[in-house]
Amino acid sequence: MPAEKPLVLVVGSTGRIGSVVVKNILGSGNFRVAILVRKESLKKPVVQEHKNSGAELRVGDISESQEAIQKHLQGVNILISLVLAVVDQKPLLRAAKQVGTISRVVPSDFGPTAPRGVVEMLDMKRDIHEFVHELGLPFTFIEAAWWLMMLLPLPRSYMDKFLPQTQAQAQRTYAGDMHKRITISTLDSIGIFTAKILADPRTLNKSVLIHDGDMSLAEAFTYAKKVTKKDFKSEYTKIPDEVILENTRSSDFWVRLFAQYQNVIYLRNDNDLSTLAARGVLNAREMYPEIPPVDREEETRKCYEEYDHSSM
Repeated sequence: MPAEKPLVLVVGSTGRIGSVVVKNILGSGNFRVAILVRKESLKKPVVQEHKNSGAELRVGDISESQEAIQKHLQGVNILISLVLAVVDQKPLLRAAKQVGTISRVVPSDFGPTAPRGVVEMLDMKRDIHEFVHELGLPFTFIEAAWWLMMLLPLPRSYMDKFLPQTQAQAQRTYAGDMHKRITISTLDSIGIFTAKILADPRTLNKSVLIHDGDMSLAEAFTYAKKVTKKDFKSEYTKIPDEVILENTRSSDFWVRLFAQYQNVIYLRNDNDLSTLAARGVLNAREMYPEIPPVDREEETRKCYEEYDHSSM
């Protein structure tokens, strides 16, 4: 009889990234998949979609006792956490160490990187990396470049509906140089590459970057105009670099966090592809050249269709 496929447990399967990760791991045919879902999330349509696609449903929460978490991890070979960075992952990782079947953990990263002290949220992720090392767990740390969606100008209808007036005005600014190249990723690519990375022994105990090349804000605005037939450039003004740096020290957490990410993505150079070798990070695009490049115009169209649907 053929050997049983490894079992992947995804914690945080109902979010944007979790949904595409589960879909692509199941679609790869290389794994069995289980999802850990809280009771209050059981009726979410995405949970039923995962079940219908073949995922095993386990009901529980990583805030439970370590004994309970260990039961949720029974038989699991690969653990993927996609919870928010502010959620304590340490009990989950301690339980993973105890069950004895885990061959790889993938903690909640899936975003850009920065040295310590630059972005508070990324410092929390680094704390978890260090904890994984302390426990001696086999790991893969997966970085994902800045979402293409985040470079696109927000449509006014979306801002008027969902953002307070002061915040909407802030969203009509851009940071840095419009022609600076920003390393980007898309949700679909994150799912596709993650399935590849998990099946690849070369990525064990390594960090890997998922990306779709780079793009400037000027290019993003050009795609936006092509898709929407609107010229957003006239609505946007540059926020001075010194204002961003001042806001990184704001007493308001969300203002501070937003500015810290602006600093990392648009002013600093931490996520440029040229830094990968020095940081010891593998390049997923180079490892899996068979995966075609994304159609950027189509991705832009999908983003604005989502905004239009949300604004209805």
